[in-house]
Amino acid sequence: MSRAHALQPGRMWLAFLLAALLAACRTTPEPDVPQAVSAARQAYDALHDAPEDAAAMAAYQGALARLGIWLERQPADRQSAALAASGLRLDDHDLGEAGLRYRRAQGVSTRRLERRHTRDGIGLPMVAWRSNDGSGPWDRFLPPEGIYLPATALLEREAGGWVLRMVSPLAHAQATLAGRDWPLAADTTAAFALLLAQPGASELGRTGFFGLFNPQNARRAERVYLMKGYDPSKIPLLTVHGLQSTPLTFANLANDLFADPEFRQRYQLWQYHYPTGMAVLHNATQLRTALRRTLDELDPEGKHFATRNIVTMGHSMGGVITHTLVSDSGSALWDSVVDVPPQALTQCPPEAVEALHANLVFERDPRVVRAIFIAAPHRGSEMADNWIGTLGQRLFHRDQAALGPYSFLLECARDRIDPRFASLLHDGKFSSIRTLSSQSRPVMALSDIPPAVPFHSIIGQRRPGPMETGSDGVVPYSSSHMDGAESELIVPYGHSAFRHPDAVKEILRILHLQAARSPVPAGVAP
Repeated sequence: MSRAHALQPGRMWLAFLLAALLAACRTTPEPDVPQAVSAARQAYDALHDAPEDAAAMAAYQGALARLGIWLERQPADRQSAALAASGLRLDDHDLGEAGLRYRRAQGVSTRRLERRHTRDGIGLPMVAWRSNDGSGPWDRFLPPEGIYLPATALLEREAGGWVLRMVSPLAHAQATLAGRDWPLAADTTAAFALLLAQPGASELGRTGFFGLFNPQNARRAERVYLMKGYDPSKIPLLTVHGLQSTPLTFANLANDLFADPEFRQRYQLWQYHYPTGMAVLHNATQLRTALRRTLDELDPEGKHFATRNIVTMGHSMGGVITHTLVSDSGSALWDSVVDVPPQALTQCPPEAVEALHANLVFERDPRVVRAIFIAAPHRGSEMADNWIGTLGQRLFHRDQAALGPYSFLLECARDRIDPRFASLLHDGKFSSIRTLSSQSRPVMALSDIPPAVPFHSIIGQRRPGPMETGSDGVVPYSSSHMDGAESELIVPYGHSAFRHPDAVKEILRILHLQAARSPVPAGVAP
């Protein structure tokens, strides 16, 4: 057995507890850095000589806590220089980003999240962050709010002196310190919490409302965001939100997923954001276009493991539009709207026919290998037609630029188009609200097309009763259910079914299953 395990478990965790209490002293005055560094060096040497000494462990952890307090009180752009002036070199290469700044995880409020995920061990949990200033190689794919990463600080001796090393707890469960292996402390929630506390996150939340009712003036266009730098060896989990929503809806779920060691090892999180007000199939076309553009930029030759093993997870309308990524439409959707083939519409402007064709005729993207549908209204929602839908429609401002090509169809081929489809166009009601109706012929046609990949359904049932007549309060079971699912889970919850603990467990089970079926090729580091 390694000498790292010579310390009795009770004494070891007592030492960690003592260190945590030291770190929690928020009113501690700013420490004298040379004294804190000197104390940490002495503690490191003592730990090296006697790893079973609980007092040495507590002293080491306490010195790290004091360093952390001092470091976060320095001007953010001077932290590295301040460390150097104190005789410490900062090494944060493990985090994969340059120009990072640091805060103690202990001092970050997580009130916006339901659970805080931590791991006991050696080191001081930190949050590493920087603004998205375009300086990084992946910045154009990352959220404009900035980059926020969990980190763990360790003080180490090296040949040239002393180093404060920032280690990624997402990549490492252990740390080698003083020649021994130790469990690595972690707080994987604080980085999410600090991101959510930024003004940009609040602005993003408001785009859900404006994106539904006034999509032409939405502050953010549709695009795929990576939550950290691209990794060609990790499976992308692409999440797609629903009506009047944003990627923030998945904040708690993302926090829970990153608490899972296998998810951290095998997956990377991608999030699609889009203004949700336009018609469902228009939104689906935008998703397919945005994903194709992102993949072409990340992997122009299409050879990476990551870009050939995508898992999608769509909530509500997000489930309906991700269905188009894993399905071949044939002519089914076109035939549900137009009673002649595209080439017969010779009297119409080509751009109008092309726009309609792009919405209604598509092929599955072979790079998507599995799909998860959560509370998806495959056969529409009754709210699209009731007073709630009517009220929402009255607030809707149509995007005339996006509707332009379709409007030509009313002039050149109205007698060839489904009357309801034509009426929505004519009345300015060509919106996601109205096209999510069970009376929408193309949406119903899509629901009859089975996905060409393994898929799973997670469905909420708000009240006890027969499953077949159940509902999550927005979408009935009869609409969320899809024959042929590899699994279907009913949870006692409302429309945000993914927030139920059983749903989180099911999502992780599915992701573990896909990871087991998608081994990383030899020579590609996971």
